[in-house]
Amino acid sequence: MKPIVVAKSDPPAFGLAGRIQAPNSKPRSIALVGIGEGGAAIARDVAAEEMGHVQVHVLAKASAGADPLAAIQAGGGDLHRDLMGADMIFLVACPGDDVGLAPVVSTIAHSRNHPVTALYVVPKGPGSAEEDATLRTLRGAVEMLVVVSDQSYVPAMVAALGT
Repeated sequence: MKPIVVAKSDPPAFGLAGRIQAPNSKPRSIALVGIGEGGAAIARDVAAEEMGHVQVHVLAKASAGADPLAAIQAGGGDLHRDLMGADMIFLVACPGDDVGLAPVVSTIAHSRNHPVTALYVVPKGPGSAEEDATLRTLRGAVEMLVVVSDQSYVPAMVAALGT
């Protein structure tokens, strides 16, 4: 019986194995949608950092009533166009936020076969691990849910992913 020989490949010169290296890489366009009061505040903070590769939208369903279209129009900008042009789409929300528009945003993204990631910012403290209606709604509307305890993670992550 002959021994099996497994050929070893050289590790990449830099970065992670499987990551596309330059010159094939290009900066990625990101759409960040703040939903609800807490998510809107975080999205505004990201917008203030003026990252060229990030389109920020703020959706506040409560202020626009129960009509999802009115809420999206009240958010300003062209959400549909920006979602269609984005390489990555993120929703950001906090516990207790009204995230009723999350399924609407996901439907727009899915029409272009884009997955949606939700960033759920839960400050550390008593009761922070409890599931609320916000979390349940986000789970049903997105493909990936990232739970973080520090809202400063959001702009750092978006900046790193866009480069």
